[in-house]
Amino acid sequence: MGTSHPAFLVLGCLLTDPDVAFVPLGMTDYLVIVEDDDSAIIPCRTTDPETPVTLHNSEGVVPASYNSRQGFNGTFTVGPYICEATVKGKKFQTIPFNVYALKATSELDLEMEALKTVYKSGETIVVTCAVFNNEVVDLQWTYPGEVKGKGITMLEEIKVPSIKLVYTLTVPEATVKDSGDYECAARQATREVKEMKRVTISVHEKGFIEIKPTFSQLEAVNLHEVKHFVVEVQAYPPPRISWLKNNLTLIENLTEITTDVEKIQEIRYRSKLKLIRAKEEDSGHYTIVAQNEDDVKSYTFELLTQVPSSILDLVDDHHGSTGGQTVRCTAEGMPLPDIEWMICKDIKKCNNETSWTILANNVSNIITEIHPRDRSTVEGLVTFAKVEETIAVRCLAKNLLGAENRELKLVAPTLRSELTVAAAVLVLLVIVIISLIVLVVIWKQKPRYEIRWRVIESISPDGHEYIYVDPMQLPYDSRWEFPRDGLVLGRVLGSGAFGKVVEGTAYGLSRSQPVMKVAVKMLKPTARSSEKQALMSELKIMTHLGPHLNIVNLLGACTKSGPIYIITEYCFYGDLVNYLHKNRDSFLSRHPEKPKKELDIFGLNPADDSTRSYVILSFENNGDYMDMKQADTTQYVPMLERKEVSKYSDIQRSLYDRPASYKKKSMLDSEVKNLLSDDNSEGLTLLDLLSFTYQVARGMEFLASKNCVHRDLAARNVLLAQGKIVKICDFGLARDIMHDSNYVSKGSTFLPVKWMAPESIFDNLYTTLSDVWSYGILLWEIFSLGGTPYPGMMVDSTFYNKIKSGYRMAKPDHATSEVYEIMVKCWNSEPEKRPSFYHLSEIVENLLPGQYKKSYEKIHLDFLKSDHPAVARMRVDSDNAYIGVTYKNEEDKLKDWEGGLDEQRLSADSGYIIPLPDIDPVPEEEDLGKRNRHSSQTSEESAIETGSSSSTFIKREDETIEDIDMMDDIGIDSSDLVEDSFL
Repeated sequence: MGTSHPAFLVLGCLLTDPDVAFVPLGMTDYLVIVEDDDSAIIPCRTTDPETPVTLHNSEGVVPASYNSRQGFNGTFTVGPYICEATVKGKKFQTIPFNVYALKATSELDLEMEALKTVYKSGETIVVTCAVFNNEVVDLQWTYPGEVKGKGITMLEEIKVPSIKLVYTLTVPEATVKDSGDYECAARQATREVKEMKRVTISVHEKGFIEIKPTFSQLEAVNLHEVKHFVVEVQAYPPPRISWLKNNLTLIENLTEITTDVEKIQEIRYRSKLKLIRAKEEDSGHYTIVAQNEDDVKSYTFELLTQVPSSILDLVDDHHGSTGGQTVRCTAEGMPLPDIEWMICKDIKKCNNETSWTILANNVSNIITEIHPRDRSTVEGLVTFAKVEETIAVRCLAKNLLGAENRELKLVAPTLRSELTVAAAVLVLLVIVIISLIVLVVIWKQKPRYEIRWRVIESISPDGHEYIYVDPMQLPYDSRWEFPRDGLVLGRVLGSGAFGKVVEGTAYGLSRSQPVMKVAVKMLKPTARSSEKQALMSELKIMTHLGPHLNIVNLLGACTKSGPIYIITEYCFYGDLVNYLHKNRDSFLSRHPEKPKKELDIFGLNPADDSTRSYVILSFENNGDYMDMKQADTTQYVPMLERKEVSKYSDIQRSLYDRPASYKKKSMLDSEVKNLLSDDNSEGLTLLDLLSFTYQVARGMEFLASKNCVHRDLAARNVLLAQGKIVKICDFGLARDIMHDSNYVSKGSTFLPVKWMAPESIFDNLYTTLSDVWSYGILLWEIFSLGGTPYPGMMVDSTFYNKIKSGYRMAKPDHATSEVYEIMVKCWNSEPEKRPSFYHLSEIVENLLPGQYKKSYEKIHLDFLKSDHPAVARMRVDSDNAYIGVTYKNEEDKLKDWEGGLDEQRLSADSGYIIPLPDIDPVPEEEDLGKRNRHSSQTSEESAIETGSSSSTFIKREDETIEDIDMMDDIGIDSSDLVEDSFL
């Protein structure tokens, strides 16, 4: 029995009423369906057959034949039509008849689909039949619950992208009785075209699981074999499948065993246990467990990994003074291996297999035993009642998969003690050798002191390779030698891992100031020869450079008859970092509009001194330099005790720290009255910061003109002297760089990575332009009042990646936009696009008041005219002879200076010592005034092809009586008795 679902139903009823023109119709009669181009009937019928009727559409009267019993008959286009009649002069019209074209095909395209074919009681069965490309069909369902009317049917019409009629049968609360065939039959409404589909559905009382393994409960696999174990599972609802090994969940990522589950059909699944490369430890009991909400099933099998025989241990046990020995052989394998014993009595012939004989069981004085330990391990014993001479014993373990043997020598008790002594001596010797190797490696890896300054000798044509001068090849003139008994050492100003800087008092360095406070660099007594060589290299470079107002100038040296001392200028205010820290509050009070930052940017957390980024130095009113570490008990070479003069602590500050121009007149411009002034009462101002910036640029311009690369330009290596005069130095000797967070370990050295240019970090390339990058970092330090660069960032891979990707620090709080623009230019990733120090000096100069430049040049000229020891030692004598290079005469040189030039801005052949002399000397007739500031720029920016190592000092051939008397007065030995090992 079937259920019919027609797509449409047409009902007709004829009524006769003389008062009504047309026979009343049902609403469905006004829908006229035609198939393709077939004729159709529009059923507008009049109550009076004689009444004239016309048919109209949107275009007017439609010609068609009319039958009063049926209506208009003809072929009509799709659209609305109206019938019109006239009765007794009155017009009547029907409501519109809509003609609709029916789409149908010659064959029915029918699809039947069941979401599932297996259900359990209580679930809802859903089956669908879909008819394609037919708009009106008659569909009937046949299914087990049809008689009881249990099913619910529904029709859904889908027109996009094509016509599709979807009929859905839903059977709620299914029971076992609803199992069977479900059938749908479709028939076209206008033709005798039929199609039928069927699906079988089963309903179970509850869920179920069936496991069907394809292997037995005991399986064996060879070592390193790849094998799969397949289990088929039928289950509904879908099961959760897992594997266990020895009742523990199998963790796939910890073993080379994998599992997977594959769905084959609606309720069929296949699970595989895969052994990639079977190992011994893979043996065990494996269980597959399948479960759902209604059922749980499992299957367990044992897996044995077959392993070739191997010997785990072969040892001998001594029976003491009786001389007997027992040999124990432990072997494993699957199947369990057999153990055989063999013996070789002639120890020298044991390499020959014919010398070995099999030991029979229970031979006199020899007993063999076998004791299985478990399923895969066995222990064999052979006991010798007495061993009188050295023999060899072999243990042979074998099973079906392989065999292994191992041999052991049995030594008579009398020989054993001798072997023990020899082995102990050998072990002790090996320990001593290893200890020596470790000590040598540690010694070589220990950081060594090296001077950071380098002088460029030549540059490759592409500009990517630099050859530096070997400082040890530079000459050293003994006129720099100063007598040890003219030097009295005082307190330690700074102490590092390699050496220290000591405050000292020098007697006889200068005529105008016979007693002068100085700073003395020296190594610690434990210094190695390489560190002594490095200090001597520093001395030679300092003599090579010559004097300048903005570098820490060399005053003299002690290289004979004792440790090397380098005597330099004493800078009263210490390094620039701590000066900025000390005067930070006065600066902020003078500039209240500047926000006060937290202290941690300066590394000065009061709660924890160990976190400081800089070594904190103390400055006291008595002129102390710095107090980095307590002085040790080093005994220096005995100095001459001068009872007739005051001790070093009573000496006045050096007159050369206070240029003569300070006393003559004050600055004309009130804005710069405190710049380059000996009065520190006004504190720190913004103009002071610009002054420091300008002076460092001038000092670095001087070094660049000498082809000298600093490599560690930072505020900690900039000292501040009287009058706020800035002096560049290399203070690495007196800094504990191994414990300074600003230095990062790189091999056997420590590098100031946060101050280094990218090409120096990544390519180990150091040039004047890499110093320009460091200058930009120094500016950031100055205008953050001593802050640590890249605050809060550790030097690690993230830091290096940020520098590579172009990360740059933001503008510090106290810097103007013009100053920050200078920093950004210095931090250009392309070195050739960075400004030179010559241009940097000009840029900063434009930010300062005009009066400042005049005052600076006057102070610099006074410095060069003074009898400062660094200047006096390089100045011409009455015969126009130089220690370094000759000038035409002194007056011409001073004229050039007074015309606005200084020694720094002269070309490389115009200074006190030429680092890279021209091949052709300048004729004496050439006007020295042509050497202008541009020559310094050329020297800084151009590659110098001649080598500095070829530079020579022009030795004085004639000494004036005045000079010789002065040297005799201060006790300088004019002979060249300098220590040969470092010169």
